Amino acid sequence: MNKKRPNICLLVAKITDQFSNDITTGAMKAALKADVNLTVIPGGYVGIQEHNDHFGMHYEYQNNVLFDYAAGGRFDLCIAAAGSIGYTYNASQLRDFLAPFKDMPIISLAADIEGCEPLLFDNSTGISQAVGYLAEQGRKHIGIMVGNLENTDCYQRYKAYRRSLDVHSLEFKESYVQLCDLSYECADEAAKLLDNNPELDAVICVTDPIAATLTDVITSRNTEVGKDIAVVGFDDLPVASEMHPKLASIRADAKLMGAMAVEKAVAMLNKNDAHEDIRLVPTEFIPRQSCYSEVNFVDTPDEMFNGSIEAIKDNLCRYATANVTDEQAKQKVCSAINHFIDLLDKEFIRSVAAPEARDRVIEAIEEMLSANEEANININLPGMHEIGFIWIVRNCRRENISMIREIYRMLRSRYNKARRKAAPTYDDMAHREKVFIQDSLMVGMDLKDSYSEILRRLCNINVKTSYLYILDKPIIHNYGFDFPTDLTWEFKAYSYGANTFSLPEKAQKMYTAEVFKNSFLVSDRPRIIVATPLYTAETQYGLVLLEPESPEMFRELDLITYQLSSAVRTLNILKELNILLTDASERNTELETESKMDEITRVYNRKGFYAACDEVFAKSENDCDFVVCYADTDNIKLVNHSYGHVAGDFMIKLTSDCLRHAFGKSAVIGRMGGGEFGVIIRKSQIFSIEDIMNRKNKFISDFNKSKIKPFTFCCSLGITEAECRDRSDLEAALEKSCERILEERGGTVE
Repeated sequence: MNKKRPNICLLVAKITDQFSNDITTGAMKAALKADVNLTVIPGGYVGIQEHNDHFGMHYEYQNNVLFDYAAGGRFDLCIAAAGSIGYTYNASQLRDFLAPFKDMPIISLAADIEGCEPLLFDNSTGISQAVGYLAEQGRKHIGIMVGNLENTDCYQRYKAYRRSLDVHSLEFKESYVQLCDLSYECADEAAKLLDNNPELDAVICVTDPIAATLTDVITSRNTEVGKDIAVVGFDDLPVASEMHPKLASIRADAKLMGAMAVEKAVAMLNKNDAHEDIRLVPTEFIPRQSCYSEVNFVDTPDEMFNGSIEAIKDNLCRYATANVTDEQAKQKVCSAINHFIDLLDKEFIRSVAAPEARDRVIEAIEEMLSANEEANININLPGMHEIGFIWIVRNCRRENISMIREIYRMLRSRYNKARRKAAPTYDDMAHREKVFIQDSLMVGMDLKDSYSEILRRLCNINVKTSYLYILDKPIIHNYGFDFPTDLTWEFKAYSYGANTFSLPEKAQKMYTAEVFKNSFLVSDRPRIIVATPLYTAETQYGLVLLEPESPEMFRELDLITYQLSSAVRTLNILKELNILLTDASERNTELETESKMDEITRVYNRKGFYAACDEVFAKSENDCDFVVCYADTDNIKLVNHSYGHVAGDFMIKLTSDCLRHAFGKSAVIGRMGGGEFGVIIRKSQIFSIEDIMNRKNKFISDFNKSKIKPFTFCCSLGITEAECRDRSDLEAALEKSCERILEERGGTVE
């Protein structure tokens, strides 16, 4: 029996950006642990369209339509990374942004918004540690690139900076505070800060991208980062430890924030007051070379093996655990490193190694690599091998060199095998992406199964299940215009692994709330779903929900979005083409039918009559007995002469009505010319010829009694029973019927 789990949505900005990626990764892990459903809504950054235009990303705003979809999703709770999504917004604008979600509890990340439960970074602690560290280094003039003071995090970091300057009795000037963009687009502001304050010896930046840009500006002025001007970032993104010099930063663990947000959400849904204690995510200052740290915080592997055994162990531990926040993992890594270096010192430097020393060293290396893997540490192994080998060979006893070389060769061989094994994995992934790109665009004219076909290869790029929804009509959505809320959807297809399914048309229609909650969504386990919009230029087509195998899928999300959007757009073009072809076909049929109909009577004309009879004969098989009638309107010339052609046309129309009444719906009736008509009906479809004549006479009598017209209406019928298999038989029967009218009138047909 499937368990009913809470459904939580997580609003983040672009998921391929590091902060959003980390928030989502942490939230996913916590959701699985808490056994709740999590739907990730990765829109974009709101209020920055002018920036997008600058970068040639004119249609990025289309991703924000996902927030409109989510607002109609009727989730149990919403977690919104509002401080990131709306980093250019003030508190009032953020409140307006979240207003559509007011019917559900909201947890706001990195932004304190009225009516929402906040979960904020402890900006104060990290900033205080950084300023304190800089003060201890003798820095006296510390500025700040503060971003936007209407942004909650920026303002809090600014306030912490001011308090820390006061604590350490450091000088403050208004010119030390520089507003700027929160991305890499702040070089002009960085130059302005430096030009206006040449005495600055340190700058704190409220994001790592700002710090990276400031570092480039400082370096371009032949000034040394770290020595002349210390630079500190915030967030400790991967770029921080990859820069040169390495960027000191304040670690704000977004993964931890995502996990704590889910923990807080579960407590709120369970009416547990403990959620009130989950309000601040801790931060920590990480010193690196951009602060000209006096500790031996090394930059390259060769620096690690300088100094005493204790210094080397300390260097290696600092290098390996620079980005590790888990204290237990950090201790395990350092313990393995210390054991390894102590073993090398004991076995190879201070004594002649015993034969079993080789196995002990290999075992210690395995222990060290295992600890690194558990802590998610990726060390430059080739560089470490080379530098470590040179160090131990220089310092060991001569008798141990041959064993050290043997151990080194073993390690190199093992590393090369692992690298060769990893390369096909990368190549295989590239191949899978190529196959997905090809297959997603291989759509045919059969629209019924094409939607499911474009989902088939998603399983090859880290997608467990997928669900494809199309708006019942594509929506043109221009920037600055509200997106409609009263949407209906067509649930076209879904996939479980490599198995894809199309829904019958009668089961496709649904409203927005059903998009995120319906019986087809996987329910036998906690459901982690990532939504992505399907659009091209201004046109929105729908969205697809994806269940990722792991956060690795996020790097494929842009690829998936672009390819599926292109495929759906193609299918929509084919759908419209089919509609046009169908309309044209129906119009051609109408025109063809019209060409066979008599304009006055709306029965067949002569051409149409014979064509319709040919179809009847083709279906006749063994039933070839027909009643054939030739009819003529009496006194038509007299009526035309006395009352005009309009009255004559009325008489002709009256004759066709009389024939319909007399012969019934099964008869084929055609106007042969003037007031003359032909009629054919299967003998099995009439009661008797006498019955036909009685109904004909009654129709004429009723009309004439009505005195609707100043003239008397009458028509003559010649009826023959005949076996008809083709048109020649029909013409012979019609001629015979006509002769009967002639006989009755004494040789005249009007």
